[in-house]
Amino acid sequence: MDSKSKRLATLIQELRGSQSQRQFAKRLGVSPSSVNFWESRIAWPETENLEKLAALKGWTLSHLQTYLVEGELPSEDPLEQVLKTVRSLPLEALAKVATVAVETLAARSTASTQTSAKPIYETADSKAS
Repeated sequence: MDSKSKRLATLIQELRGSQSQRQFAKRLGVSPSSVNFWESRIAWPETENLEKLAALKGWTLSHLQTYLVEGELPSEDPLEQVLKTVRSLPLEALAKVATVAVETLAARSTASTQTSAKPIYETADSKAS
């Protein structure tokens, strides 16, 4: 059993989660039998479909290929991992992330403004007042 095809089958199952093969196939724009063949390790996806699978995972095609061959991804900056994940989110989830980001920026901006208005140290003159 080829570990590369086994990793691909496992990845596809992970990506489709509770979706049926038919639902997942529709999401990818392929036939349900294609998904079945990939999961059963009977066939290998075309590059275009590998790119779609990589995007669903928030990876580049290169990252997917590295994972399939080596079983692990090259280490990446955590911020880049977050950004890739955000880019691959469905619209509704992306809207939630944007809302939280704006709220967090507003809260930090307010906190920063309040902090910068306070004196960092007291002088002898300010203590006398």
